[in-house]
Amino acid sequence: MFSLLDMINGSLGYFNLSVKIKNRIYVGLAFFGDLYLIYVTFMLLKNQSWLRGFLYFLAVVGVTYYLYLNAVYYFLGKTSRFDFLSPWLSKLTGTTRETPEEKERQRLEKLAALQKQAMGASNGLFTGEDVIQAEVEIDSREQENLRKVVDHLVAEGVLLADYNGLDDDGIITQYQETGQPVDALNVGQQPPYFELVHDPLGHRLEIYMGLNQMEKRPVGHIKRVGLTDVHTAHDQFDLYLASLYVTGGPRKIPGRRGSTILTDGDFGLVAQVAYRDRQGQTDSSTTTGAPTQPLGARERARRRH
Repeated sequence: MFSLLDMINGSLGYFNLSVKIKNRIYVGLAFFGDLYLIYVTFMLLKNQSWLRGFLYFLAVVGVTYYLYLNAVYYFLGKTSRFDFLSPWLSKLTGTTRETPEEKERQRLEKLAALQKQAMGASNGLFTGEDVIQAEVEIDSREQENLRKVVDHLVAEGVLLADYNGLDDDGIITQYQETGQPVDALNVGQQPPYFELVHDPLGHRLEIYMGLNQMEKRPVGHIKRVGLTDVHTAHDQFDLYLASLYVTGGPRKIPGRRGSTILTDGDFGLVAQVAYRDRQGQTDSSTTTGAPTQPLGARERARRRH
């Protein structure tokens, strides 16, 4: 019987299952093992093997108790009020056993702190009709700078990199739902300082980012503003970097036996650009009677066609 259970336990390592599902399977296997121990204990007592029967009876009590605690924890997501040993073992080993509710509470607190930080780290407020998505390109030099800046911001605690508060179990679950690796950088984070600078030598709009203006580095450049080429957009409009988010970098994917594998990738940038008509063009359009069409309206017209 125990050889069969051990064989089933070993075969689980060949399947990519979440930690929670595996632990539930282990609880189920332990239940059948406990039934077997109860049967052996009954037969020993029936045959008047009192000493061995008593020892097996103590083993049944211990296994049943732990089986009950794990069933409550992994199936109901909470700890039992009859769990007297876990606090003592936690104090003895110096570890804590957090309930799923406690983990979820801590994750929500981190997300709330992150949202508050993101709201504070912005380049001001722009109205929605004056902001449009921009396409960002990053060359090898800019990628190197971006990695240095992100590493610095993470080390300073400005950017959080804890997989949005997910443990290995949560990472595996999210990967199974989305099919995408889970980035180490938490989503929705903006750097404390970023700006858009026109580089006349390179003929491009460079994105600078850093802990502050003194430590800024070029980390990317704008290729398109909406569907419009950046040179055309820059000739007709004043452009401002409204928001900037960092994506990519180190990430995790599911491994075997409920573990995760850390991989690396390039960082990316998601940028939104605010725009307004250049003053000279506005005056010229007033004279000629041919007003400049707003960039956002132009993009919507392109999509309709």
